[in-house]
Amino acid sequence: MNKTLIAVLAAAAATLSLAAHADDATITKSEANAQTTQAKGDYKADKAQAKADYNQNKTDCRQTTTGSVQHACKKDAKAQSKLDKADAKVDYKTEKQDIKADTK
Repeated sequence: MNKTLIAVLAAAAATLSLAAHADDATITKSEANAQTTQAKGDYKADKAQAKADYNQNKTDCRQTTTGSVQHACKKDAKAQSKLDKADAKVDYKTEKQDIKADTK
């Protein structure tokens, strides 16, 4: 039991020291540009997914509800779409800031 515990603690300490060492590394400008391009692609994909989800939810509303319930359902779908797009934008801006911080 003690040998196992010591091995686990040693592995954890080694992992933490490697992670701390990796934080000190900076990236080159070309790597930063590649990461920024990847982040922008992810952002566009997230926005497209939000739009597709909105269209699917709107279609579901049309098929399953009528009248004022249908109207409320569509409004909820639009609100969810806006929320998803806002989340995607926040993620993108955060990634860009992280990349910028790593290039200094």
